[in-house]
Amino acid sequence: MRKTLLLCLLICLPLPAQLIPTATELPGDPFYVKKTWLIGGEGSWDSLTVDSAAQRLYVAHGTKVQVVDLDSGSLLAQIQGFRDAHAIALEDTGQFAYVTDGPARAVKVVDRERFVIDSVIPVGCAPHSITFEPANKLVFAVCGIPPSAPAGTPSVIRPPRAGTQPTQPKDDLAETALGVSLIAVIDAESRRLLAKIAMAGDFRFAVPDGAGRIYISVGSVAHSYDVNGKTTHESLPPRIAVLDTTEIVAEMSRRHAVQTPPSSVPLSIDWSEGRVPESAVSFHAEGSACMNPRELAIDANHLRLFAACDGNRLVVFNAQTGEQIASLRTGPGNERIGYDQKNGLLFAASGDGDGNLIIIRQSANTDSYAVIQNLPTRGQARTLAVDSSTGAVYLVTEAYGMDLTKKGGIGTLQTAAVAGSFQVLVVGH
Repeated sequence: MRKTLLLCLLICLPLPAQLIPTATELPGDPFYVKKTWLIGGEGSWDSLTVDSAAQRLYVAHGTKVQVVDLDSGSLLAQIQGFRDAHAIALEDTGQFAYVTDGPARAVKVVDRERFVIDSVIPVGCAPHSITFEPANKLVFAVCGIPPSAPAGTPSVIRPPRAGTQPTQPKDDLAETALGVSLIAVIDAESRRLLAKIAMAGDFRFAVPDGAGRIYISVGSVAHSYDVNGKTTHESLPPRIAVLDTTEIVAEMSRRHAVQTPPSSVPLSIDWSEGRVPESAVSFHAEGSACMNPRELAIDANHLRLFAACDGNRLVVFNAQTGEQIASLRTGPGNERIGYDQKNGLLFAASGDGDGNLIIIRQSANTDSYAVIQNLPTRGQARTLAVDSSTGAVYLVTEAYGMDLTKKGGIGTLQTAAVAGSFQVLVVGH
């Protein structure tokens, strides 16, 4: 029988107040880990999403999506049927959730009342990030460059015929070569795939502003393509893409209008070869402070965009112009960020090492930002979600101990996750 000696097991133990360090502007009522909810389950985890109206937390956890009641901390459901759940977008009727399942090359639609998969939407690529755009009732699922693909590797793009532009939408876009990402556009009302859009760059995390625009972080790539028999080489820097969804809807309508005969097959729009219409897609340069943007958050009221970047940085941009407003140091493993519009607070989860939650105060009147607290959490607590109605912050992680089942001496000991120790950390003040 397997026996594991557990060292430093932290399940369900509150952090003592003396562990909270002094910060530059520590509030009189500091944040702390108020509760720990043990929900169990095995495997890797990804994004968290809060349904503030229903007071539920959705957790993408390997082959399932876990649903937690935020009033009691109890596990309401475990929605099965995923190969590897990544990210979750909630549409605004309260009926459905859209979940990306990369290995299944699909977006799976979850019934939020019955806690079952209602339908499956094949998208022809491996989606990761996903977001709901309320102005046009669309869901955008982003299929970026696979992690195994080295950055900067030239891609092979299909060359257009010399001197021509396509008059009909292509219908043969599948997962493209290195250097090109696909964005799947889904009608949230009919739960039907409308189009796949190919664009050069490593498209990553998407966030809407609620007024018809979507911002997507884009990593650097290099690729080559042929124009009139001449090979063109491009090296695209890291950027933020700004998608005007109303213009994209208009473009889809124009393409449907020229189809002969009319077809209900999803459109394939290839904007990977420098043919991106500026009215539909524009780009903000990242600048030297953010050389590798990852997750985004947005203050739609003040048009401020927040980016988690390599080098333990969080960078603030003007969402309209792309101008850099501020750059703040966070911590190692800075993957996910969240924004509390009501209280003007930013949160960055740094899960490497012991784990920390960096809390940043926004002063909207002066457009200034300052770290006010660095809260120790737990190792691998690297993803978070903010409840916009209460200001509570939720993180997930596992407990780790030493595995003594492997042969060898003290110097060969390795840490291992404790079975069934998956937990939700509730942070508040």
